[in-house]
Amino acid sequence: MILFNRFKVHWQFTIMHSRFFLFILFFLFSPLASSSTLLVHITDDLPREVTQNIHAYLGTLPEDDTERAAFVFTAKKQALNALKALGYYRAVVTSSTEKNVDKNIWTLSLGVTLNKPTRVIKVGINISGDALGDSVFSEVIRKIPIVSGDILHHGVYEQFKTDLVSLGLERGYFDSKFIKSTIAIHKSLETAEIIVHFDSGPRYQFGEIKFTDFAINNDVLRPLISFKQGDFYQQTSLQNLQNELDETQYFSNVVVRPETESTTNNILPIDVSLEKAKRHQFNLGLGYATDTKERFSFGWKTPLVNRYGHRQETRLSYSAINPTGYFIYSIPLSHANNDVLQLQTELEKNDYGDLTSKFFSFQVGRVYLKDDVLRQPYLRHLSEEWDTDGVYDDADYFIPGFTWSNIDRDGPLLDPTQGFRQYYNLEGSYEGLSSETSFLRFNARWKYISLLAPKHRVVARVELGYVIVDKNFEEALSPSLRFYAGGDQSIRGFDYQSIGPKVTLSDGLNQGEEIVIGGTNMVVASLEYQYYFSKTWRGALFVDAGSVNDNDKLDPVYSIGPGLHYISPIGPIRFALGYSLSEENPSWRLHFSIGAEL
Repeated sequence: MILFNRFKVHWQFTIMHSRFFLFILFFLFSPLASSSTLLVHITDDLPREVTQNIHAYLGTLPEDDTERAAFVFTAKKQALNALKALGYYRAVVTSSTEKNVDKNIWTLSLGVTLNKPTRVIKVGINISGDALGDSVFSEVIRKIPIVSGDILHHGVYEQFKTDLVSLGLERGYFDSKFIKSTIAIHKSLETAEIIVHFDSGPRYQFGEIKFTDFAINNDVLRPLISFKQGDFYQQTSLQNLQNELDETQYFSNVVVRPETESTTNNILPIDVSLEKAKRHQFNLGLGYATDTKERFSFGWKTPLVNRYGHRQETRLSYSAINPTGYFIYSIPLSHANNDVLQLQTELEKNDYGDLTSKFFSFQVGRVYLKDDVLRQPYLRHLSEEWDTDGVYDDADYFIPGFTWSNIDRDGPLLDPTQGFRQYYNLEGSYEGLSSETSFLRFNARWKYISLLAPKHRVVARVELGYVIVDKNFEEALSPSLRFYAGGDQSIRGFDYQSIGPKVTLSDGLNQGEEIVIGGTNMVVASLEYQYYFSKTWRGALFVDAGSVNDNDKLDPVYSIGPGLHYISPIGPIRFALGYSLSEENPSWRLHFSIGAEL
């Protein structure tokens, strides 16, 4: 609200409208009046914010003669209003129009002299009601964006009021109102005072939380609620509940709604409307990567097997190099999303170096998420057989293990501006517990992404692996428990899992030939620089290095190369051309992969 001493006289109003009528007649009936373009020119040396605000107040340029006449007539007044909104109450605006007859173009010139701005000399903010003791409101008042000495800015003032109202609604002050909110401009037009009195009224509390009748045990749903009856209302609590229910995948639609019409004594019941998801969900997939070639997949999910919240997922995936299949049955423990018992079976065929392996595993584990850290203790049985140039070996293990992982990211999910992923796995086996041999295996991976400048991005990754096993049993260790390097996600410029210790075949069809069998020690590192040509295209330069062996001596290999990435809706599509520096006959190898980097 702006306080002025205004004197409105009837004859002034009449003359104003008469002038406007004559102005319209001038444009419509002058010899130069015809459909033409209007250009607006504003004094050049004004601050950018001032120029933009004048244009905003002027609005859309006219399209015909009548609109142009009205536009020109009100332009000066609108420009003055735009200047006052930014605190320039003493500004002077002149206007003139000129027409280029040859080009049939009108030009409206607005000359602006800002003069001394109006400054705030007093800011009085008063909060009453239950919000007076609310620390969040206290923090908003402490950080008020208007202080004594500032140039008066109506936009900042109105935004502050809007923020108070929005915060009140978010925190349950549904009866809030402004007792007073004024801007008093002194007669000199040089100074102003701001007075705001916001009465929050009472703060509402959560009432009973009612779920739609649904074939699922309430003991499964209740742990998803982060608040309880009697807690103070917060909009974020309802949004969190909505997200948790969506994440379970039990439902096709979730609506969490406060029942405002049922409010009594500032107690607000919450209604949760749920629609059951399809019992069976199927999907087909098609993909390609240089390492594993074409891949076809079939997936089947049952989001809700029974009223206890059990769910299952089955996926079959075929590629010539690495066909896989797995079945996961999940049972909620203390939380349907963050604490789950998983029973998992997996079948896989894979090429590890020059060995072809087939394995079956059954695993029981607890998947526990807390503070964005995923923890997974497990026990698995691994049965594996592999072919070494026609010689078949097999092994069985009972393997307890533990996995710890975490991902932090900023920016878009598929193209983060900052991010760090860390993964650790420790597992082992003991020969005395029906296992082929005793071993202790450790694997760690780190990946870091940083947008150094608007178009410059760096991606770094490191992977370590180490197996402690009796030297006499190293070659008896299953291929899937050894380490290898090379390929799209490892050291580019080399074939998939082609880097590792070698042995010479002593018999068989390929007697005397060296084959890669994998190692017990591994270190791989990569550094990549990326440059954005546009929002969807970027180039890359990388250097990869690594070593895999059976001793503590490093024997690294290196590669370098360029890359080209397209940021698609399904994730970056990456092409990389790796040059294997460490081979006897260095060569280029094209790599192709799709998917998020973290």
